[in-house]
Amino acid sequence: MFRKTWLIVTVYTLLLLSACGITEQVNESDHKGGDRTFYYENEPLTILTGGTSGVYFQLGNAMAKIYGEKIHAQTSAQTTSASAENTAKVSRGKAEMGFAMADTVADAYNGQGNFKDFGSIKNIRAIASLYPNYMQIVTTSTTKIKTLEDLRGKKLAVGALGSGTEIMAKRILEGAGMTYKDVKADFLSFAEGIEGIKNGTTDAAFLSSGYPNSGIMELAATDDVVIIPVPEHLTLELKEKYPAFEIGVIPSDTYEGVSEDQPTVMVNNLLITNEDLPDEAVYELTKTLFDNLEELKRIHNSANDIHLDKVATQLPLPLHPGAEKYYKEEGILQ
Repeated sequence: MFRKTWLIVTVYTLLLLSACGITEQVNESDHKGGDRTFYYENEPLTILTGGTSGVYFQLGNAMAKIYGEKIHAQTSAQTTSASAENTAKVSRGKAEMGFAMADTVADAYNGQGNFKDFGSIKNIRAIASLYPNYMQIVTTSTTKIKTLEDLRGKKLAVGALGSGTEIMAKRILEGAGMTYKDVKADFLSFAEGIEGIKNGTTDAAFLSSGYPNSGIMELAATDDVVIIPVPEHLTLELKEKYPAFEIGVIPSDTYEGVSEDQPTVMVNNLLITNEDLPDEAVYELTKTLFDNLEELKRIHNSANDIHLDKVATQLPLPLHPGAEKYYKEEGILQ
């Protein structure tokens, strides 16, 4: 009888201690994250970016850090060939969110351009319109290339095949009266294009990104760089066919040795997701991003062009309801 009573007391005591331990863990968890349970807490969260020398990569890694610290997500920022790949992967549920250029997303959503053979992709949604990409066509003074017409017959790095940069490069060349048959096009990443200019295997490279671009800055440290302008009249002609195109300017003080402002084509960047992500999840991602926007601004100048009152404007596809809920709470949408 004594042994039975002792056994019961012992089991009861262990259960009580275990319960105390659980309570302490819960209290500790509450202390770290408050009373709120985050949707992505200890869950994987994938952000699709671009090449390592582009702004997508820098901002994507900063966002991964923010989501890891603020909502305790297991976040990874993946390098890709950027817009087209990111759009396709997000539509297939391979990532929760990704960066993409507005013209590429418009093509995908409407089944045009490079997406014509695949048909329209209707399950992608916008989280936000971010900052503009500027087409930066770079060469060095040794090539004697100064205008778009001078590119005829030259060796050009036009971006990874199917990327937003490559799509934009092809359209600019066509606007200037050229096709890939009139140039020697290589489908190279930003870093590969800059390296090609350095070693003489590439005459000029197309880089669509925010400015300053780290690859061009690296080139300007050793060579006299030249930014080839895209005339305003050409951008306006292209805009009639591709509404996402806008007139942009690369300021004279952006790169060492470039003494004049250079007109070019500008296209907004978007943060996109899949329509199947729960509203709660996308609301949390959107709110956390804009609650910590100042952190992104410290990473790259391009983030200074992200303004909350413009994030839901000029979108070529619908907003995700989770993002829409946040913008309504902030008074951005009615």
